[in-house]
Amino acid sequence: MDFWLEKKECTGCFACANICPKKAIILKEDESGFKYPVIDNTKCINCGLCKKTCPILNKSIDNDYKQKVYACWSKDNDNRFVSTSGGLFTEFAKFIINNNGYVFGAAYNNENMVEHIEVNTQSDLEKIRQSKYLQSDINDSFLQTKELLDNNNLVCFCGSPCQIAGLKSFLKKDYSNLITLEFICRGMNSPKAFKSWLKEIEYKEGKKIKKVWFKYKEFGWKKSPKCTRVDFDDNTYKVYSDKNNIYMCGYLNSNLYIRPSCGDCKFNGENRQADITLADFWGIDKELDDDKGTSMILINSTKGDDLFNNIKSNIYFKEKRISDIYDGNGCFTKSVKINKNSQKFLQTINDKNFTKMVKRYGRKSLFKRFGGKIKRMILNRK
Repeated sequence: MDFWLEKKECTGCFACANICPKKAIILKEDESGFKYPVIDNTKCINCGLCKKTCPILNKSIDNDYKQKVYACWSKDNDNRFVSTSGGLFTEFAKFIINNNGYVFGAAYNNENMVEHIEVNTQSDLEKIRQSKYLQSDINDSFLQTKELLDNNNLVCFCGSPCQIAGLKSFLKKDYSNLITLEFICRGMNSPKAFKSWLKEIEYKEGKKIKKVWFKYKEFGWKKSPKCTRVDFDDNTYKVYSDKNNIYMCGYLNSNLYIRPSCGDCKFNGENRQADITLADFWGIDKELDDDKGTSMILINSTKGDDLFNNIKSNIYFKEKRISDIYDGNGCFTKSVKINKNSQKFLQTINDKNFTKMVKRYGRKSLFKRFGGKIKRMILNRK
């Protein structure tokens, strides 16, 4: 069977690989580090399930729920500090686990790459907490989710909008025991770029990296997008911030390693497939910003509303308008503009010249405009 999409349209959601009854589809990295489906025609039986399941070809949103928007944060200060924004994902996940449920989310593996895993204990929540600024491998987690759902388990699945669309297209029906969480996505970064950055750090520091903590809040929430903590195997750590955080510079300013399909995202806008959409509430009024992290929660369904109501005693919240999302989260409705040099950059980087290549292909805008939108938003409300 021939591939049914143009390469630039594929989000790498793994729905086709999960649905294939003969395991004839695997996702392989291309020269840019992104994974795309490859079909083994010796196994393929031409059933067409892959094409029928692809969320790009079978996008469906049927939702007449009147959405609600909240600005909020966890009352647990420790949870709030170690979380990307206000700690709401952890509060949702804790509720699911406390009710004998399972939570799927993105975690680092032993090679510091990111893949989706399932957890069902609070002690394991740390693995899937915090943003990871590269594309995660779904692997067979859609199949795992379906098995748990069919056995009447409560399941919460958190992923990007295209991953949630892939899951729903794979499942083919709405499960009352499934809750889906997504985040406002600026674009999926290439694991190849991330790996190259880490290898460069290990080469310079002379030690192995054991953990990466994006959006580290040591200097406050508003500075966290350009603040990344890297922990080493000798129990030391180093914080990369501002122009020294070359990976986030290349992402936020130069858009150098974002997946091609993200340049024309099919899953942004007000109509969402997930039950709840999460994000940083950039641009929130001063009353709700103590620089420790404020979450934006968009409730898209009755199931999402029920879950939110069940954690209200653990959070501070205030209802807002959907129009309040727009100023600080441009990618809520618009796709990112991918750098014209992106493919060339990804094909030429290696383990020891990441910084050099980012500076070369990011050009003069790299450090002058770092975090431009976020920075202007912060200054405008002072």
